[in-house]
Amino acid sequence: MTAVQVSVAGGRTCQRCGTGLCLTARIGTATPRRTVALCPRCDAGNPDAKRLIDYFAASPTVAAQDRGHVSELLGRWLGSLDDQAVARPSLAEAAEAWWAARQGGPAEVDEHDGAAVPAA
Repeated sequence: MTAVQVSVAGGRTCQRCGTGLCLTARIGTATPRRTVALCPRCDAGNPDAKRLIDYFAASPTVAAQDRGHVSELLGRWLGSLDDQAVARPSLAEAAEAWWAARQGGPAEVDEHDGAAVPAA
């Protein structure tokens, strides 16, 4: 099973369109990890993403009684992502992550802009 860490976007914006993100998800435990973001504008065409976007449009936080439901929505959204894009970075992304790791520690690859960023 792949490790996933989900975080509220906290003011981060989409690298593609500039819209405020709903959340981000870090996928994997090995370097480089991938980070994918849920953008209400860019991801609205994905039915699984849309369900999650609609939830966060109605409620900015996850209510205790909704945890199971939101977990299921997250699983469906992450499962709907292109397996190729999530499973394996491009050669350029891998090279950038390798270089960033040599410069100061582990890095992860941001799904929206492909840039390697230091792991938190």
